Amino acid sequence: MKKFLILIALIFLFSSSASADVEVWQDPSLNFSQIKKVFIMPLDIELKAGSQLMPAKQLNAQINSWLIEGINSSMGKGNLIIKTYDALIDDMKFIYGDKVLEGDEFFKAASEMGYSAFIKANLTQNFVTQHVPESTRTYTEYKEIEKRDRNGKIIETLRIPEEKTEIIPAHDVTYLSTDFDPKIFLVNDPSGDHVAAAKGSIYREYQGGPVMKVVENLTKASMRELFKHEEKNTNSKSKRKK
Repeated sequence: MKKFLILIALIFLFSSSASADVEVWQDPSLNFSQIKKVFIMPLDIELKAGSQLMPAKQLNAQINSWLIEGINSSMGKGNLIIKTYDALIDDMKFIYGDKVLEGDEFFKAASEMGYSAFIKANLTQNFVTQHVPESTRTYTEYKEIEKRDRNGKIIETLRIPEEKTEIIPAHDVTYLSTDFDPKIFLVNDPSGDHVAAAKGSIYREYQGGPVMKVVENLTKASMRELFKHEEKNTNSKSKRKK
């Protein structure tokens, strides 16, 4: 399946300065105006950057809410029905009974319910430590010398440059690495290739602060760019001039 690559470099302001790079791929034939309902498959999450203060189910719910917020910022809130996998399973039970549908049956039922696309995503965050060897830094300091007359009045100030060398000892630097790569698949071809994908990442020196705030901003930004699109005219008839 042919795809075109759009590379978007985004600079966001977080609680402390950080940069986010988001690469977006979209199938040229993908028409977002035809997508009315989409669901999010269970996320593959691996967070090693700190203790998780909430249970896994609550963590998934929180991240899913950020994904939905990012999609709505591109598509417009209320213009697209977005469901999590668990919410969709609950809806299916009202229609198809208590049996949990899986595999082809699940996607067939989702299609019958009007869903045309679904999202899969991997999210990872961890600390990376890099060793910085000993180094030297040369800089210039200026020493001021005052010239005075016999009465002690300053008549001239001289600035004398002096070269100095500072030894920077070896040390370790800790970076916060966060990566997120959501993909859009079609419900009528769940085993096929994705029709759109984003690869978002943030890599910065960690100086404290909430690591989940970085996850929030990255997931929202990636979904916002993934669903960003230009409206395609589905009316093949040209407008006649009056």
